[in-house]
Amino acid sequence: MSNTEVGDIWKHFFDRPRRNYNPYMVKLNDYPKYIMYDKEIMDSYKGKWNEYFGNKNPIYLEIGSGSGNFANSMCEKHPERNHMALEIRFKRLVMSAKKSEALKLENILFIKRRGEEIVNFIGEEEIEGMYINFPDPWDGKEKNRILQPSLFKLLDVILKKEGTLFFKTDHDGYYSDVLKFMEKMDGYKVVYHTSDLHNSPLIEENIQTEFESLFIYKHNKNINYIEIKKTK
Repeated sequence: MSNTEVGDIWKHFFDRPRRNYNPYMVKLNDYPKYIMYDKEIMDSYKGKWNEYFGNKNPIYLEIGSGSGNFANSMCEKHPERNHMALEIRFKRLVMSAKKSEALKLENILFIKRRGEEIVNFIGEEEIEGMYINFPDPWDGKEKNRILQPSLFKLLDVILKKEGTLFFKTDHDGYYSDVLKFMEKMDGYKVVYHTSDLHNSPLIEENIQTEFESLFIYKHNKNINYIEIKKTK
């Protein structure tokens, strides 16, 4: 079971009287196989996500999965992996699940939850790798960025030793800042980075996100990429 049964899904997310009803919120229940939004049920699987997927395959986590192109393509390409994708917007979750259903995927789950809550529902060393693709760079408010030293306190818990964080951004400053603070990050090591992913040896294996395609073909923007390995 992915979510508890409620008479009115509005009451699951909001305490205030109903208004501005998002039609995609109701559609979450059309895809119980692919969308989980019930925090109580999520938390009950902490340390037991392989039981949820019904196998012992490695689990990868994506934060901010957008409309699900990357997640679905990754799962289609790697059926030997399980993929958990976090997204908070109703429409994006529904669009993502619709694609998963069309592909008949068995190794993917979209979760309506914020990234800072991952230790509440993911157990110790339960994740093989994490993907963060094109997060908000928060220009002028860099303290709000998801990829900063505080994130690694969470990875200390959930990421397996030798696990990998994969990061893409079109923002050159964000890329430089991550490389700079990683020089002092104990227990983690940058094992690969490039300021031009699409002209690197990794391009053959690269799976594009929706934003990535836009940046490349419409704006002709270079894509920055970093791989960070957990060493302790």
